[in-house]
Amino acid sequence: MADALLHYGTSTSPTPLQAGSSDKPAFNTINLTVTPPSGQQVYCDKIDVALPASAPDGGGAYFTEAPDGVITGGDWKPPTAQLKSGRELGLADAQNYFHVVFEPPMPDLDLVDGTLSFAISGNLAITATGSALACSITETSGTTSGSYSRKDRLDLTLPTGEPVFYLNSLLAVAPDKPTIPRTKFNAGDEVALSWESNGSAFQLYDGDGTSLYEGAATSCSIPADKVVNDTTYTLKATLTSGTPGAQPATLYATITLTIANPILRHVTVTEELVATDLTVPAKLTTSQTDGLRVSGSMTADSALTVNGQLGTRDVNVGGGLTVSGRLTALGKADLGALFDEAVELDPTLDGTDIPVDSDGIMLVFAELPGRYIATFHIKEEGSSDTAYQVTLAGDDSTYTIPLRKGQSWCITNIPPGNVIFAFHWFGFS
Repeated sequence: MADALLHYGTSTSPTPLQAGSSDKPAFNTINLTVTPPSGQQVYCDKIDVALPASAPDGGGAYFTEAPDGVITGGDWKPPTAQLKSGRELGLADAQNYFHVVFEPPMPDLDLVDGTLSFAISGNLAITATGSALACSITETSGTTSGSYSRKDRLDLTLPTGEPVFYLNSLLAVAPDKPTIPRTKFNAGDEVALSWESNGSAFQLYDGDGTSLYEGAATSCSIPADKVVNDTTYTLKATLTSGTPGAQPATLYATITLTIANPILRHVTVTEELVATDLTVPAKLTTSQTDGLRVSGSMTADSALTVNGQLGTRDVNVGGGLTVSGRLTALGKADLGALFDEAVELDPTLDGTDIPVDSDGIMLVFAELPGRYIATFHIKEEGSSDTAYQVTLAGDDSTYTIPLRKGQSWCITNIPPGNVIFAFHWFGFS
């Protein structure tokens, strides 16, 4: 065989080539420039490029999958790539190669009278740090169209280096919509994170510095019980160098997730708290403030303690409401739930004490003729003496008298004549 008639030049991107590990190879491009010799016509039937497709016995770089070949300059047709053994290509028998073939579009367009530019791109891995990529070029050409011969193989040795350590594209998604990135969730949602990196190990931290994930995978899930409020998560990537004695390299990335309905376990508000809907399942205490103002609705399922001022238009209390200071209702205060349904009483008014079975309010209507009066006596439990008394007098008069459970009452000094009494009892719920 004779030497190749065409001239070949190579460049790479990046420079030098970056070769990673077999599980995390690095993407590279080899640029090949082909030019004819000055003053000579060269006709070319094809240009073969052999690229290692498996780890070389003596160490070196190789492509982990079939590379893509493109024509970047010239009118030749897109190349084809096939996996072949070294024996088929006249190379090392134990080695497999990706065989990339560049050809003119038609047999009568085989004259190379200008520059041809080819590019071969793919993922590179390496068996030993600092090893090179060994590949070969073989042309089938001649000085007469249609008359070709296979020329001597041109061996190329392209240096490689370690890939640049990177950590990119930290994204959050919902597991049921893995293609839609988002940063806003509800408390308790499942959140899946993914990222791009050639690191060897990863660790995810929450806002408190608690580790949520450790491993080599480039994705993880955040536990649902950790998705409760706005948090910035930090991802640490570590790359262990193949150089003996070298310290691992680290990179960091962060992502902030906001929670539409956050769960706040301990909150201290020193200025103003504005809430459209505020649910307090345990205890809400305000002290040394100008008050708690609620523009929307506030639900307290347990105890609500206000040491200062509470100003509200509508308040619903399902448990107990204790007010140490002042309670101001700017709108309407509905106290109907404090009382049982009113009961009309028909007691015997002969001076006998009538016991009180529950706390409540007695509404007494009295119609006494002339200047007559009657006396409403209240006695404490176990005593026959009057503790309090109310004078009933006048025509069409109504009296509101609070009574406690255990007390008793009676009416004396009832005048003769047309006297009318009506009694309604409002017991506390």
